[in-house]
Amino acid sequence: MIRQYIRIFLLSLFFVGSVGVAVGQKYEKDYLTHKIIVNEEDRTIVAYVKPVKQISLDTDKRYYWFSNDRIKSTQGGFSGKLLNGRYEEFYADKNLKEKGSLDKGLKSGVWKRWDEKGKLKDDYTWNLGRMDGIYHKYDSVGKVLETGKYKNDLLNGKQYTYAGTGVKELRYKDGKVVVRKKLRIPRFMGKLFDKKKKPKAA
Repeated sequence: MIRQYIRIFLLSLFFVGSVGVAVGQKYEKDYLTHKIIVNEEDRTIVAYVKPVKQISLDTDKRYYWFSNDRIKSTQGGFSGKLLNGRYEEFYADKNLKEKGSLDKGLKSGVWKRWDEKGKLKDDYTWNLGRMDGIYHKYDSVGKVLETGKYKNDLLNGKQYTYAGTGVKELRYKDGKVVVRKKLRIPRFMGKLFDKKKKPKAA
C-alpha cells in the first residue's frame, strides 16, 4: 500500500514537471525568487513579482502588472500581480533593450534604453511612477545629445542641447520655458548715454 502511494506521488511530480517545461517555452516562474520570464516573438522580459501588501492607488500614475502570461500596464489600477523588483527587456537576439526597476508596480530609479546595436538611447530617473531627476539623450554614436532635469513629470531647471560644437541652453519651470526679460534702461539714463556718444563740436 505504501509503495503504491509512493508510486502515485512520483508520477504526480513527473506530470507537474512536464507541464512546467511545456509552459516554460512561453512563460516561466521561480516561486522562490518570484522571478518571471516572458518570451514573445520580438522580445524577452525578465521581471519580479515580489509580494506586495495593500497599496493606495494614484489615478494619474501608470502601474505595471503581470497576468495571463503577459506584462501589462494601466493608469490608476491593476488586475494581477504588480511588478516589484528588477526589470530587464531583451531583443530577439538577446541584446539588452531596456533595464530598470519597479516599486509596487511603479517605475523607480534610473531606467535605460538601448538600440538593437547596443548603443545607449536614453536614461531617465523615476520616482514612484513619475519622471523626477536627471535625464540624458544620446546620439547614434553614444554621445550626450541632450540633458536636463524633470520634477513631477515636468521639465524643471536648465536643459542643455549639444549640436556640433555649440551648446543650446534653455531654462524650464514647471514644464514651461522661462523667457528672460530684457533689461529696461530708464529714459534719463538712455539720454545720458546718447549725450556721451555724440561727438564734441570742433
